[in-house]
Amino acid sequence: MLKKVFMYTGLLLSVFLLTGSMSRAAEPLKIGVIDARKCVEQSEAGKKIYAVFKQKSDLIQKDLGARRAELIKLQEDFSKKGSVLSTEAKREKEKELMRKEEDFRDLVRQKEIEYQKEEGAAFQNLSNELFEVTSKIAKEEGYAVILEAKTGVVYFNSTMDLTDRVIKIFNEKKAKSK
Repeated sequence: MLKKVFMYTGLLLSVFLLTGSMSRAAEPLKIGVIDARKCVEQSEAGKKIYAVFKQKSDLIQKDLGARRAELIKLQEDFSKKGSVLSTEAKREKEKELMRKEEDFRDLVRQKEIEYQKEEGAAFQNLSNELFEVTSKIAKEEGYAVILEAKTGVVYFNSTMDLTDRVIKIFNEKKAKSK
């Protein structure tokens, strides 16, 4: 008797599990698409980052421009006065100019590296936050996968595009955290 109960219970459980998994298999796979670049460019945080780095870039360019002008002035002065200098003094001035030119090139490289590093870190943090919002939407709304529109997706129906929703939710989240 106990054996029959286990057998019927096992049979019912198997049927239940099979029909439950079959009904899930019949449901279409929910797929979404986002344009990550658009999310970065159009989010309020992204716009602020762009503005901050535009301002930093302008300041760096202004500083480097002033230093470049100073170097050009020194070169012009040397060209004008070089003929009246002794050979030894001329050699010393040439060395000094070459050193200053090399220092300037090093400064330009250093500024570029610092700028790119800071900019990269800022945009990486923003991308990570956007990823969190996208993941939350996927989990809450049952998306099986969310693809990036610009990396290998040839076509997608515009109803699958979650970009504007991600931007909206992200902006709302950032506004609440202030």
